[in-house]
Amino acid sequence: MAEVIVVHVVKYRDRANLVLRFRCPLTGKQETRSAGTNQRKQAEKLAAQWEADLRAGRYQRDARMIWEEFREFWEESRLPTLRRSSIANYAKAFNSFDRLCRPTKVADLTTARVTAYTAELRREKQKTVKGADGKPKTVKYRLSEATVAQHLRHLKAVARWAHRQGLLPAVPQFEMPKRGVVAKMKGRPITGEEFERMLDATEGVVGTEAAESWKLLLRGLWWSGLRLGEAMALRWEQHPGGVWLMLDGRKSVLAFDAESQKSGKVELVPLAPEAVELLTPIQRASGYVFQPLTFNGKAAMARDSLKIGKIISRIGKAAGVLVDPATGKTASAHDLRRAFGARWSRRVMPSDLKALMRHASIETTMTYYVGQNAQATAAALWDALGNISGNTAPREASNRSGRKSKSLQKKGFSQ
Repeated sequence: MAEVIVVHVVKYRDRANLVLRFRCPLTGKQETRSAGTNQRKQAEKLAAQWEADLRAGRYQRDARMIWEEFREFWEESRLPTLRRSSIANYAKAFNSFDRLCRPTKVADLTTARVTAYTAELRREKQKTVKGADGKPKTVKYRLSEATVAQHLRHLKAVARWAHRQGLLPAVPQFEMPKRGVVAKMKGRPITGEEFERMLDATEGVVGTEAAESWKLLLRGLWWSGLRLGEAMALRWEQHPGGVWLMLDGRKSVLAFDAESQKSGKVELVPLAPEAVELLTPIQRASGYVFQPLTFNGKAAMARDSLKIGKIISRIGKAAGVLVDPATGKTASAHDLRRAFGARWSRRVMPSDLKALMRHASIETTMTYYVGQNAQATAAALWDALGNISGNTAPREASNRSGRKSKSLQKKGFSQ
């Protein structure tokens, strides 16, 4: 049975006017407002009107709502509809805004406060890390522009939601980092030699009994380009809300249900040939494809992508695969996906790579993969010319008088 809302008229010693008060059925906390008068009969009429509005659903909280109550209200309303990774990202944005700006009510979510928050996110910070000698040392660092943009995107979504609920009169202005600045990978594609080092380091991190199960997961990420969460959800058979394999030789595909997709769309994606060769010999009728074992090798790990990702990062650290010298970041699960994208960017057209990587926008593909290959392409051109001429590199194309070099004339090159 729904709780009946009753508005009471109360007198506080420290206030001249009477106060209207009721208990919110959503938060369980008391909501109050001034009656604007010290006359009880007039206050009781206002209480009756407010009570009628509450029961009819016409009442909406306003910008005076306490920030902690607003966060609880947002979490109750929004968390059930979000993926686990999104929940974690929203929590980071909320926590950093709380810590840096100390809001007390919803009205504190203003343009000026957001501007100050952005500046604080970019400010140089210090943290204590373990040095090469095992002793703690203090290092300076800054959040990447990608992290700043992520926090601002989530806070902006919260502000828009508050505005739609009638809690915030206006959505504050957000100066988002320029896309060109943000378009830097947090890591980098690792090389084949570095991947082999990660495989060699696996046993030392997870133990002998579990090593092979973790190596299979690493190879699966390396050859398929799956995100870690997708790999942990991958099954041999069709499963609602999941990802499953459809192995059929050259026609093999990955099937993504809408709930498993970052884009929220149902999709069939070609499975890379190397992944087909890896998985076909171990094909089963049902169950999860990748089942990394606990350290004693007796049971499967809980299918927690965050925990499993941390273990893969420990493997990358143990292998000494440094992907960002500026921050000291070592290889993670996503760097295996980056390596997959980098390899295939040299083999297929950008539109095909977009489908293979399941990017929502071709801009992402061009920025992070195709656009990163300019130097590699330049080197390949010199190698190709060397193969044509029989030399490892061409001689100067012209002499001081501007005439073509004899070596290029002999090979049929013309200006």
